Amino acid sequence: MKYPTHQIEDTLLSSGIISREQLDKAKEAQNKEGIKLEDALVKLGYLTYSEIFQCLAAQYNLPVIDIAKINIADEVIAALPVQFVKKHYVIPIAKDNNTVTIAVSSPPDLGFMDNLRFMLNADVKCVLTARENIENAIRKYYDRELAKSADTLLKELAISETITNAANVEQVKELVTDATLPEDEDTIIQLVYLIINKAIASRASDIHVEPLSNRLRIRYRIDGVCQEADSLPTHLRDLIISRIKILANIDISEKRRPQDGRIGLKSEGGELDIRVSCLPSIHGESIVMRLLEKSVTLMSLSNLGFYENDYKLFQSIIKRPNGIFLITGPTGSGKTTTLYAAISELNKPNTKIITAENPVEYVIPGINQSEVNEKIGFSFPTILRTMLRQDPNIILIGEIRDTETADIAVTAALTGHLVLSTLHTNNAVSAITRLINMGIKPFLVATSLQGIMAQRLVRMLCTNCKEPVKYTAEQLLDMGFTVDTLKDFSFYKAKGCKHCNKIGYYGRTGIYELIDINETLRDMAYRFAETDEIKKVARKSGMTTLKEDGLRKAKDGKTTLEEVFRITGAED
Repeated sequence: MKYPTHQIEDTLLSSGIISREQLDKAKEAQNKEGIKLEDALVKLGYLTYSEIFQCLAAQYNLPVIDIAKINIADEVIAALPVQFVKKHYVIPIAKDNNTVTIAVSSPPDLGFMDNLRFMLNADVKCVLTARENIENAIRKYYDRELAKSADTLLKELAISETITNAANVEQVKELVTDATLPEDEDTIIQLVYLIINKAIASRASDIHVEPLSNRLRIRYRIDGVCQEADSLPTHLRDLIISRIKILANIDISEKRRPQDGRIGLKSEGGELDIRVSCLPSIHGESIVMRLLEKSVTLMSLSNLGFYENDYKLFQSIIKRPNGIFLITGPTGSGKTTTLYAAISELNKPNTKIITAENPVEYVIPGINQSEVNEKIGFSFPTILRTMLRQDPNIILIGEIRDTETADIAVTAALTGHLVLSTLHTNNAVSAITRLINMGIKPFLVATSLQGIMAQRLVRMLCTNCKEPVKYTAEQLLDMGFTVDTLKDFSFYKAKGCKHCNKIGYYGRTGIYELIDINETLRDMAYRFAETDEIKKVARKSGMTTLKEDGLRKAKDGKTTLEEVFRITGAED
């Protein structure tokens, strides 16, 4: 807390409880040791905290309360994080409608009061109490609850015996590369890193920390599906969220606007980069942490789940000397993984590859990778204009999201570069319409495009516990499948076992819809033909739809019909 130090000095001197000489020595100790003036006065033995408190109470005419004689509700205690309370020696004691009463040991300045209002999203009323009362209240309401919660949660979150012992908890905390770990925050630190550690062990790609009206819900996204992992008491909400924000270098006092940050972790297996997104919600701030393992071995094209015909066609397209190859699909459909597999295949000593990404998810040796930074004006178009002067053979653009980026990509493709990028569309054919709607002339789209691939990720059946299943005609029709074409095939269902954590699925594979832009399709793009018309011609030319490719994998026992339907719906 920033105290009005000069006013405290004047108050203490005018009251006559200290001399000028004592004040000067206290200020000298304050500057030398970097402590507050009142702490220096107490340390030198000139005054007690109680004497300072009584003097300030009389001077500032603030209400005086002995908080030792009142009981503070849990929801009031949860209003401020423990880190903030212990740092500034303040404590919330009551809440009435939209006003929170805060007990302080010294009068706060206006700036601090403004920060409190922002943090609490409420009006703030201050009362004075002795510092030792605040210290006792912190021990009573925070440390006791933290100890109790820690004991329960450590048991709940422990995923193996090796995690529960103290030595391994210390190892988990040491994963952070740049975090400060104050001794009095040990409990919350342990909880946060056990949550992260459990996510890593569960193969989660994301951790969702979601405040609800009566609890803090922790969910992991495993193989593309959110699963609830833990439910924590409400009074831990702000403590855990504040700890995550501190680790991610996010402003903990700002609760009204979305914020982003990142956490770097080290482990014996390599490095983990955690991207943190913070979004205000009606019950508090919702946080999503995306786990990116930098040291992971990139997948090769042969391991992405292509069938032979699509695999050969994909390789043929990406080895052409120029043009645009687009991969489409929603967020989380594996587009980046496929792009990285493609440029890893093309990464040769005689080939120069430059990327523009947001963010750079994996570092690939031998490739020039650039990361977008909008704050300093380093946008996709800016990077692309510069990289064209770097004489690359292949350009990877993380995403074409605006007309300017699309225009530069087309220009690069028409001037002898191979451009690989992604686009958000539901299927492959829609990418043609999307580019034209973005303002690219149809003849440029027709001339520059070499190929388009839509993709999704489906969960793979656990090989340890999958079971044969028979579907009724009604079930097949409900999932959009033709009964006659499937009556002679055997399918499997997800059962669940220890290996797959009772889910029935383990890992994911891709399903694909790949188009080679031939002369007929170029002519249709030039004429800005209807999407359905282009799709019919593409299928006659050999394109397998997403649903058809998923069906092939279900027939092979790699996934289930339910999973294919979940991902593709009833589309043809």
